[in-house]
Amino acid sequence: MRKIIYLMTCLFSVAVFAEGNSGMQMDMQQKMMEQLKKAQNCMQNIDSSVFDKLEQEGKKMDAEVKLLCADGQRDEAQKKAMDYAKEVMNRPAIKKMKKCSEILDGMASKMPFDDIDKKFQDRHVCDEI
Repeated sequence: MRKIIYLMTCLFSVAVFAEGNSGMQMDMQQKMMEQLKKAQNCMQNIDSSVFDKLEQEGKKMDAEVKLLCADGQRDEAQKKAMDYAKEVMNRPAIKKMKKCSEILDGMASKMPFDDIDKKFQDRHVCDEI
């Protein structure tokens, strides 16, 4: 979790300071820094052990899906991957993280599983791994 916050801070700082320091840009910088601080404070309330557990689950799910794909069970692999992605996005910690990222008002990228149905409407998980 700290890595995510640190990375967001570094990337944001580089982007802001690359803009220069005119009066309007300084005001914009200050506003963006305030948003970043709010997002950081919000993220600090999320238990980082949730992300460690999620990483382990993800590795297990990846292996299971790859095995299904290798066995020619493409439909089962697709269903398993989609169900897992939807379940993850409905977890309280992930919902909280999404809400925290919304504070950044477009400065942060979307969550990995946002719009999962649309992303995989014309694609298959077995073709992506």
